[in-house]
Amino acid sequence: MQKIRGSEISMVFQDPMTSLNPTMKIGKQIMEGLRKHQGLGKKEVFTKTTELLELVGIPNAVERMADFPHQFSGGMRQRVVIAMALACNPNVLLADEPTTALDVTIQAQILDLMKDLQKKTGTAIILITHDLGLVASMAQRVAVMYAGEIVETGLVDEIFYESKHPYTRGLLLSMPKLHASRSTRLIPIPGTPPDLGRLSEGCPFAARCPYVMKVCHNHNPIRTQVSKTHTVSCWLEDERAPRVEWQG
Repeated sequence: MQKIRGSEISMVFQDPMTSLNPTMKIGKQIMEGLRKHQGLGKKEVFTKTTELLELVGIPNAVERMADFPHQFSGGMRQRVVIAMALACNPNVLLADEPTTALDVTIQAQILDLMKDLQKKTGTAIILITHDLGLVASMAQRVAVMYAGEIVETGLVDEIFYESKHPYTRGLLLSMPKLHASRSTRLIPIPGTPPDLGRLSEGCPFAARCPYVMKVCHNHNPIRTQVSKTHTVSCWLEDERAPRVEWQG
């Protein structure tokens, strides 16, 4: 796998209000990064800033450059943050829960914007989120993490329809479904997440897993290749695991 340098990645945080300096005009905040990292002249910086604001769908870009963050709505602030993230032409855009602080209507607009920008700029987007609906609508490849470790990876359809790890299945079962009746109960994942500062030997999900085996408590599973695009770290999918130890 090709390594990515920190200078090639840009970041979009989940709360745009805390990502922006409330005492600086929007235009100046974008220009600051362009001057420092791109080495552009004053006229070039102004032109580039205008283009970035127009790219993310902010009307009257030249006039809005003189406004402060509090003069923008939540959705418009997030657009400004995305413009700042794209300013230095990153190869990878890391978006950490980019729609959490926004209402549902604005969330959809920001997601459509990110999809459109990805097509226009070719920038890869890594989306960090707990929203599986967002994953289904945005992602091509998915990595499921538990206790700081990747436990399953695959194409989005593989994760949603052919999931192998009990934690992934648990996440999917705990989601409400539109076609389900009102009396249908959600199935929560039992137990609580482990203390990351006191992880013991074995699989970190063992204490909550309905299919736990003795080997799960003593040895961390090795990643198993399910298909060319699908991997899972679980003893249930490892041929070396003794099936007679199943407790689920």
